[in-house]
Amino acid sequence: MSTYDMEETGMTERQAVLDFPGAEALRAAGRVEPPPAKALAQALAAVEEAVREASVQAPREDALKGAVVRPFWKRRRAVALLAVAAVAAGVAVASANMAAGPAGTQQGPRAQSASAFLNDVAEVAATQSTGSGTYWKTHFKTGDTYTSRSMEFTYVVDGKAVRTSHDPGWRLGSRRFDWNALDRLTTDPALLLGQIEHTTKDSADEDEDAATLGFVQASTLLANAPASPELRSALFRALAQLKGVRVAGTVKDSAGRSGTELSFRGGVGTTEVIIDPRTSKLLELNEPWRSEKDQRQATYLSTGLTDTIG
Repeated sequence: MSTYDMEETGMTERQAVLDFPGAEALRAAGRVEPPPAKALAQALAAVEEAVREASVQAPREDALKGAVVRPFWKRRRAVALLAVAAVAAGVAVASANMAAGPAGTQQGPRAQSASAFLNDVAEVAATQSTGSGTYWKTHFKTGDTYTSRSMEFTYVVDGKAVRTSHDPGWRLGSRRFDWNALDRLTTDPALLLGQIEHTTKDSADEDEDAATLGFVQASTLLANAPASPELRSALFRALAQLKGVRVAGTVKDSAGRSGTELSFRGGVGTTEVIIDPRTSKLLELNEPWRSEKDQRQATYLSTGLTDTIG
């Protein structure tokens, strides 16, 4: 709080920080049971949106010594929303500690919400049937791909097959799995986490780091593989235990679909995935390490089993 704000309002800094709608409720809330992950994610998203709006609307100049400052009262809306989010999240906040702390202290709630979100999505994934069919089909913006149980890969554009080849399978850790091997892959989240964390770099992917590659591999399995509901659920639970995963909030993918964005910061940049929490479908994957000429973004318009190609 600036000297100008104190003189204008007649409040001390502590009084001004606590002068917003909901402050009394926050102080009285104490420690309560944590809410569902969805409610917490929505509260955090509301705070982030309020901060973004406030930043856009903030005045660019101030008469006080030519400095670019923002009158404290205009920040109260964001602070009030933060208080509501804190009460909803069951956070015990002492009134003496209402002022913002170091930036690093914000990572705890984000990490917890990521874990809770992924475990909630795991429950949804366990209830989703994969259906039946001869081929695993993925519908992209540019065309469709089909993979058979014998791992024959067909790429179709405008209803015409333009390429047929052998699919080497889906990678996880240091191994590749064909369709049949996926059916035998462990569904123990702890064992899957071990494979993700002990990923080895592929000679074809020299620019990425192993941690990022492990996250991308798990995400690709969730997005574009004929994995059983049990395996998809276990993969989500494994990622819930992976360090470095954060919830970025509710966003829209490049096709305009709404979902929750997760981010993972690795040695080469940030990987982003967008998940529909209602269906557990992974909508979009953005990889950080590929060059400009390569496709860094994969948008999965639809995936599933089918009996026909075309």
